Amino acid sequence: MLAFELFLAHCTVDKEVMKMKKKFEGKEEYLMRNGALLLEKQVASSEGKGIAIKIFTAEELNKATYNYDTSLIHSRILSTVYKGNLDGQLVAVKTPEGLQVSDFMLEYFLNQAVTQIQINHKHVVKLLGCCLETEIPILVQEFIPNGSLSNHIMRSSVPFSWSDRLRIANEIAGAVAYLHCVNSNPIIHRDIRSNNILFDQNYIAKLSNFGFSVVIPSGKTGTEFRVDGIFEYMDPEYIETSKLSEKCDVYSFGLMLLELLYWKIIKVYPFIVEHFITKMKDGYHGQILDGSFVGEQAQRQAYTTLASKCIKYKGEERPTMIEVAKELRRIRGIIP
Repeated sequence: MLAFELFLAHCTVDKEVMKMKKKFEGKEEYLMRNGALLLEKQVASSEGKGIAIKIFTAEELNKATYNYDTSLIHSRILSTVYKGNLDGQLVAVKTPEGLQVSDFMLEYFLNQAVTQIQINHKHVVKLLGCCLETEIPILVQEFIPNGSLSNHIMRSSVPFSWSDRLRIANEIAGAVAYLHCVNSNPIIHRDIRSNNILFDQNYIAKLSNFGFSVVIPSGKTGTEFRVDGIFEYMDPEYIETSKLSEKCDVYSFGLMLLELLYWKIIKVYPFIVEHFITKMKDGYHGQILDGSFVGEQAQRQAYTTLASKCIKYKGEERPTMIEVAKELRRIRGIIP
């Protein structure tokens, strides 16, 4: 049994004693509340079969980040991530620093912990544990040093080579296919976009940020959850029907394929989706704006055909992520 489960069990036995106390010290109060919520979410998402999560103390993370030294800030995308050192291991300490405390943020961070701990894949950022002693939990992940795909697109005037872009698409497709199939209940990421694709020391792509992720229990229709995500990347059919499924991730992945194709961020340049659809209707398979596509015609046509299938309005007309991953492997094998 997990350390915090033992703690909660003890708290349950002594709940009458707890009620007699007017107020707990902050970190004790947060630990009990967050621990209970985390356990509840684990049980709900894994049908009672919780997975052990290492619990770090606030003191350990203070020490790992030298009291959150601002010189160790690694990134500020929705959360503030510090580069830390825990017993000689480099880690990313993901804090809600600078964010307004709310039920949404509490849910967002707990959701990452519950979902990410279930995933063990070489192209998914690994969760090492979390701290529950703060108002919003703090996450501890493996340290990924080379930024996000969106940063590289926005800051680099020279795009990645086409072979690298195909490789990145392959790596993330494999990760998402794994999420959909690893458990009896599929994990829907709901936030696949270039911001959430990080690069390790060898520029291997890893999927991150599971704050919007949902595990769909068996027997559920996918309409039990509120509609969530980043609007520009959300499946339009999902927005209309509120029905969540694996095909929602397929749509978002298709938009990521366009970001790799055009080397532009859809949130900044939303017109590229319409531009792509128009070009495909006109028969211009694989026209790319940055002019760097060096693949042969067959490769170009196969890639753009796949992207167009992924962003079909109706989910039933889109391929599964297993089919997407298989097709991308085939495309990479076409010799330019």
